Amino acid sequence: LSADTVGPSVIESAVKARLSACKLKNLHDYWEHVRASETELQELIDAVIVPETWFFRDREAFAALAHEAYNKWLPAHPDGQLRLLRLPCASGEEPYSMAMALLAAGFPGSHFRIDAIDISVGLLKRAQEAVYGRNSFRGKHLDFRDRFFEPAGREFRLAQAVRAQVRFHHGNLLDPRFVPDTTAYDFIFCRNVLIYFDRAAQDRAVHVLTRLLKADAFLFVGPSESGLLLNHDFVSAKLPLAFAFRKKAHASLELDTSLATGLAPPPKPGRGSVRRVAGPAAKPDVKPRAASRPAAASSSGWGTTAS
Repeated sequence: LSADTVGPSVIESAVKARLSACKLKNLHDYWEHVRASETELQELIDAVIVPETWFFRDREAFAALAHEAYNKWLPAHPDGQLRLLRLPCASGEEPYSMAMALLAAGFPGSHFRIDAIDISVGLLKRAQEAVYGRNSFRGKHLDFRDRFFEPAGREFRLAQAVRAQVRFHHGNLLDPRFVPDTTAYDFIFCRNVLIYFDRAAQDRAVHVLTRLLKADAFLFVGPSESGLLLNHDFVSAKLPLAFAFRKKAHASLELDTSLATGLAPPPKPGRGSVRRVAGPAAKPDVKPRAASRPAAASSSGWGTTAS
């Protein structure tokens, strides 16, 4: 983390809190303790992280995901398995939003799986419990809450059909052992985290994300992170307000193929031709199909905690 971005006071407050919790007298003693204890290091990490997340934050990104997945990916891979990744996933609002967007669009639950990764053990536990207070529901478009949640006292519990689509894992994006090289995803959401890294860490993170993406995949980032990707051989996917990018090499290949064959981009579907996707902001008119629960994740060096 960049102290200049996160704020030195945040780190200082976290260290002081842990110093008190460990009943140590000075920073040197705590430094020695945290270096020797993985448990205490995790406690410090959880104390530093201050998550800010809610369901369907930046709705255009989820509408773009649903459109690209249902209207383009699914017809090309009718028997395939769509693979998606969200990191960091915090307390689960974003990966669950991805799942709800796909289910609301009519994407079969049996044909997609979402991996959700975070460095915070405490946040992962909350994500797997899938019970949320009103702060997780912001804005005017809350039809999804009526469809996918049930009241749980003053909170709301997410439906099992949505929870079954997401597998949670404990992991660190900057860990050299992070995710096997054989893993590749069609869509990755890594939004509003790169801005908190220093430049060296940003470069390392983008390198890892590039490795995790399939050749024709989409990477969604936060609005303030677009310039960073343009400096790392990515180009805009040209999805309005979604802040989605693709690998430059693949985008160039698509352009060359189009020019070589003389093909123009396919026309937009008219009425009655291809089913239009209802974006998350609209009230879905199709109930999601029953979701098959993915098998428990195998241990792979992620420090896996599967939902």
